Amino acid sequence: MSSSRAQHRLYIALAVAILLFALLLRLRGLDTTGLWGDQAFTLNTAMRWVNGGPLPLAANKSSVGFVNPPLIEYLYGAALFLWGDILSVSLLTLLGGLMAVAVTGAVTARLFGHRAALWVMLTFAAAPWAVFWSQLIWNQTLVPPFAALALGGLLLYLFDRPRAIYLVGSFAATAAMIQVHPGSAVQLLTIAVALLLYRRRVRPAHVVAGAAVFALLFLPYLLYQIGTGWADLAAVRATAGQEAAFSSAALRLSLDLLRAQGLYRAVPGVEAFDALATGLFVVALGVVVWRVFRERRGGGPLPGPLPQGQGAAPRLPGSPAPLLLLWFALPLLFYWRSGVYLQNYYLLSQWPAHFMILGVGLDTLQRAAERWPGRERLGRVAAWLLPLPLLALVAFQVLFSLRYQDARAAGDGPPLQVRHARALIDQSRRLLAERPDCRLVGLGHGERVDNSDLALLVEFTDPARVLLADGDMALPLPSPCAIYLDARPGSRASYALAAQAQPIPDAGVTVKDQQWQFYDWREGPRGETAGAPRWNEASLIGVFRGDPVPGQNLTFVLTWEIAARPAVAYHFGLYLLDEANTVVAQHDGPGFDSTQWRPGDRFVTFHPLPLPPDLPPGDYRAGVALYTWPDIIRAALLDGADMATADERIVVPP
Repeated sequence: MSSSRAQHRLYIALAVAILLFALLLRLRGLDTTGLWGDQAFTLNTAMRWVNGGPLPLAANKSSVGFVNPPLIEYLYGAALFLWGDILSVSLLTLLGGLMAVAVTGAVTARLFGHRAALWVMLTFAAAPWAVFWSQLIWNQTLVPPFAALALGGLLLYLFDRPRAIYLVGSFAATAAMIQVHPGSAVQLLTIAVALLLYRRRVRPAHVVAGAAVFALLFLPYLLYQIGTGWADLAAVRATAGQEAAFSSAALRLSLDLLRAQGLYRAVPGVEAFDALATGLFVVALGVVVWRVFRERRGGGPLPGPLPQGQGAAPRLPGSPAPLLLLWFALPLLFYWRSGVYLQNYYLLSQWPAHFMILGVGLDTLQRAAERWPGRERLGRVAAWLLPLPLLALVAFQVLFSLRYQDARAAGDGPPLQVRHARALIDQSRRLLAERPDCRLVGLGHGERVDNSDLALLVEFTDPARVLLADGDMALPLPSPCAIYLDARPGSRASYALAAQAQPIPDAGVTVKDQQWQFYDWREGPRGETAGAPRWNEASLIGVFRGDPVPGQNLTFVLTWEIAARPAVAYHFGLYLLDEANTVVAQHDGPGFDSTQWRPGDRFVTFHPLPLPPDLPPGDYRAGVALYTWPDIIRAALLDGADMATADERIVVPP
């Protein structure tokens, strides 16, 4: 067996071992990652499509105000179609993280050599944020695999062989990367600059094909925008028009992608090893820059990839290192002046440049040491010693991830985790099957279905039988009975529920230090409501309040009966008026999401009315109104008024 073939087989074995190590590290604690409103919405939307609903043309709303493109829904939908369990989406994210490591290693081996590729893969496999993003269900956690494909395809096209598949694949991966997190769009500029700098290697037909594929992947989102009259353009313009300031946040957050900063600070030595990660990266970055200048000044390239097979086509001349530096640097320049509050996921499209710079930098130093003129033996020893700091960092980062995963499993981190959601869904399905005439009511955070942290209960159980409410705002009372999930212990609805419903034995999930309990409730006899204030869609059939104390909240509990499904969204207003009908205090809110109203049901809304501390003693009355949202137009009662009296006389004592 030839020496080169033996080296190649050893490389393959080591690369597979690193991928297996990365897989095991990411499988551990996979179901302990958090879920909140964003994930609940995207999972629910994808499952609705799997359940036979319409093709999603958009995803959830971004943090800067516009609605995200729909690709994330198609990816989640594919996973859920194969296995209708939330864990399938966790596995999809994990496989995306593994693909990023594998693609980065393959491209690095092709262009910089096998040893550099192994260092790149090892650092990528162990980096704490890379492990975390490979486990968390969230739109932007799928940026790394697409970023690796986008950068890898561009590098291979410009420095290996100008194959159309490389450039078209790079454009397609860039479109996907931008869809899962629009902040990645800055890398379009990187691609444009690279194609311009190396324009003699670029075939126009390949660029046209790539651009066509890029545009085609945005077609569903384009249809959505046309259907909404390009409403999101206003949000984009507003974001672009925000006042921005120069800040080093982008650089610091970029370095955090190599460190453990921001994940978990309870592991001893984390600050020292974060400093080591920073130092190693700065040195590697300097080495790569030196390598570029050396090659540009005629020093010739350092030994790179292993020899190609017999008869292989020659690679394109020049070093890919400048493009690697460009991919890393342009996002930093773009976000150097930003009006958006940055998080490190805004810079995820820099990956895998961080790890390639680390690996190529270390390999370059090793090759330089091995070529030490007249000191060959000492150079070989130095080449073996150079990786020790990096190996120490990798060992610590693996320890860090293990400790962090253990902390999540013990309840540290977001309250609702994948494991909890799966248990809640399983119990909800069972309880609904046992009580076919009842509906499921989830009391959590978020007043609407699209922002509730329990949104995934809708499509993962039975969409026709699920109601969601914010536990501090409302308590739905569906007729004739309900199964309640109290995921908001200590809320106003939780206290009301404890007085009216019965806990279901052995039905509940422990979430951190709370017990999320299921309850049984069956509607009792209804009293006379003929004289209740009546709007077209609802009647106010009950009012309860506390005692008024200036400077404190005066809590009102209002009970409503639904007469018809509203055609518009309603919010509720409660007002304290003096004898001159002047509003002296008010409370407004969505209460119970009017898109979930069903004729014959009842619901309760909670209104903490803040009384001014200097409220004069005297007689007051309370008025209540329904108004459309977001245009804020009061709805008329059947008697023509736009406000009903909730309490005729409220006496504030001296």
